[in-house]
Amino acid sequence: MPIYLTLAKNRTSQLLKKYWFLLGLAIVILLACQFPNVARKEGYIHAEWSIKWGAVIIIFLISGMSLRTRILAQTILRVRLHFLIQFINLVIIPFFVFGLVLLLFKAQVPLSSLLLIGVVIAASTPTTVSSNVVMTKNAQGNEASALMNAALGNALGIFVSPALVSTFQGPLLDATPEDESQNQVGGVVDFVSVLKQLGITVMIPLAVGQGFQWMFPEQVAKIKDKWRLSDVSSVCLLLMVWSVFSDAVYSGSFSSVTAKDIVVVAVMNATFYIGFSLFCLLLARLPLPSFINTPPWVKRLRYSREDTVAVMYCGATKTVAMGVPLINVLYQNANAGIVGVLSTPLLLYHVEQLILGNLEVELLKKWVLAGRQEEEEVLPTTTTVPCRESVSTSSNKYLDE
Repeated sequence: MPIYLTLAKNRTSQLLKKYWFLLGLAIVILLACQFPNVARKEGYIHAEWSIKWGAVIIIFLISGMSLRTRILAQTILRVRLHFLIQFINLVIIPFFVFGLVLLLFKAQVPLSSLLLIGVVIAASTPTTVSSNVVMTKNAQGNEASALMNAALGNALGIFVSPALVSTFQGPLLDATPEDESQNQVGGVVDFVSVLKQLGITVMIPLAVGQGFQWMFPEQVAKIKDKWRLSDVSSVCLLLMVWSVFSDAVYSGSFSSVTAKDIVVVAVMNATFYIGFSLFCLLLARLPLPSFINTPPWVKRLRYSREDTVAVMYCGATKTVAMGVPLINVLYQNANAGIVGVLSTPLLLYHVEQLILGNLEVELLKKWVLAGRQEEEEVLPTTTTVPCRESVSTSSNKYLDE
């Protein structure tokens, strides 16, 4: 084989190993568009059970087997970190997007009002249940913190998200250029059902995985390496995207709005995700210009690079698992077209956060590893180690094990 073909083959192989998830994302979206009956709800493979329950259970079972129990226990007590993530995700982002959409209504921007209301609903949902955990782990971030806040955010979101949407709904409908008041309907969220689903798909698999690790640590470590469980989690995530898109295509969500509206919302979503991620980075690291002597109290407030990765992924991501059911409950008396339009921004955001989040993985991974290398170079010659940062960083060494 000529040398240039060998080099091209090796280069292609390297790119596939590095970006196989993004390629898989394109494949599952294409499959959903062409064959929506396969992975939709009540479709050929009954994705409402096989994927939306099965895939999530597998992801958190693997997370339970991967996390050291001691590290997970320490993470529970990190109240300030959890508060920062949830405050960004369930307070700052929803109110910012709500205010922005009100301004767009006042300016009478030529965009579907229902679509913009859907943007606010998407912003009001909690962090996603699984993708933030997988991406945090792949970026060498603090998986334990991501896992804790995925569960905490969705538990809080059961109560907070309906309250936010109900609060925003009146002012939004009053501000719309068109008369959308006939679409305003009441609804009651089945909190018990959602809590039950969260317990079965997240808490129980996590506890079982922790039990396996505690009782059979050596066997679990071998299984993790032999079966490449981190890749299995990523495949399960692709299956979830396949199912979400199949539902959207089958219900005609994308056919009920114009191409221009889709493009505008997609650009808004991308801008939101990038902006929110940078905002999370800013609050977690509290950067100051190099010419300013950083005060000790600022250094103490800063989170490690591993923690910052978790803050970025958990703070900026949103879940369709709660958003779509919430839309169906609040607009249960509206026609399917309205529900489809309201769901479109959230579905688009979900896919865009996966694409952009996975593009960030390699950048954040290099940043985290560079930080660890700097610490290894400094620690042998340093007589004292900052307590908070040292504990926070060392607690993430399990990711390399």
